[in-house]
Amino acid sequence: MWLLVDQNLSVRIAARLGEAGHDAVHVTSAGLGSTDDAVILEAAACERPVVLTAEADFSTMLALQERSHPSVLMLRSSDHLTPDEQADNTAARRRWADAC
Repeated sequence: MWLLVDQNLSVRIAARLGEAGHDAVHVTSAGLGSTDDAVILEAAACERPVVLTAEADFSTMLALQERSHPSVLMLRSSDHLTPDEQADNTAARRRWADAC
């Protein structure tokens, strides 16, 4: 499973996750920077990453379109955390999910 980090989050998050051994790419590195969320959603549906975001748009679009893919992981209160803390939080969630 790999992570596609949305443009509303720092590129540092993808870099730090990569340093920790996770497969993470920021949308700008994937050629999707400044792209509409609907386009990112379509690209993610084909590639099947988990979209890491700080906004509810992706979840709303999935619900309205009655879609189950891609998976979305939303970082709540991300404005209170540094990019490194956001990456550490995401890595901890991944370890927990892998253990289940």
